[in-house]
Amino acid sequence: MRYIFIICVALVVILGFVFMSTFTVSERECVVLTQFGKPTRTISTSGLYFKQPGFLETVNRIDRRTHVFTTQPIQLLLGDKNPIVLTCYVCWRVRDPLLFFQSLVTAGIATQKMGDMVNSQLGSVLGDFTLGNIINTNPTDVKISTIESRILENTNVRAQDKYGIEVVQVGIRRIAYPTVVADAVYNRMRSEREKEAMKYRAEGREEAAKIEAKADREVTEILAEAYKKAQMLKGEGDQQSLKIYSEAYGKDKEFFEFTKSMEVYKDILTQKSTLILSTDSDLLRYLNNPRGQKQQ
Repeated sequence: MRYIFIICVALVVILGFVFMSTFTVSERECVVLTQFGKPTRTISTSGLYFKQPGFLETVNRIDRRTHVFTTQPIQLLLGDKNPIVLTCYVCWRVRDPLLFFQSLVTAGIATQKMGDMVNSQLGSVLGDFTLGNIINTNPTDVKISTIESRILENTNVRAQDKYGIEVVQVGIRRIAYPTVVADAVYNRMRSEREKEAMKYRAEGREEAAKIEAKADREVTEILAEAYKKAQMLKGEGDQQSLKIYSEAYGKDKEFFEFTKSMEVYKDILTQKSTLILSTDSDLLRYLNNPRGQKQQ
């Protein structure tokens, strides 16, 4: 019975020793081992590892997944002296576990330091841009992506050198304007919209003028062609008329002169017409003599 007790105690001691001397590292983390606060090893590969038992060596776990946080809103001045309030989002992960542990220790401290660093970079970068580069109806004048790229580049270099952090992405999450700037933004938007409207109206008037000129030209051409055809038809009609008159005159001269005189009477002898003519006028030839013979 005594031996069994000793064996059980020995097993407990051994298991306790093994438990205090082993640890595991998952794929989503890395480990920095410290001995009395001094780093001794850095482990970034997942698996089972051994260490000195108990308090002789401490396991410090660091999450190496990508972290995302939102910075505090900050009011800054643009290059044209207009104030603007910005809020950014930052995506980061640990690149150098040892440097990260020595400089920041925890993700909470890292978030605070990174927020201050991004806001500092915002202040220096925004001085090179104006309000028209932040909000504009012309997409080519908007430089938000350029601002984000510059902040990312500058912040990433400083964060890696100082804290062992890789900044994956920095973006502007929200843009707000103080009242004094909001009025200027609305006026700018209104002015740009009016400019666009004037441009479209001018283009419309120009297009209308082209259509009207084209229509006038077509009308002139159509009228000219119609007048040409009318004159040709009239000439042909006159030619046929003269031909008919000539044939009629050749067949019966007296009848031809009689019908022509009747047409003249019809044209000049309207209601209440008064004519003063000589008695031997050819116009009265058939009125004075039904046979149409001239007076001797």
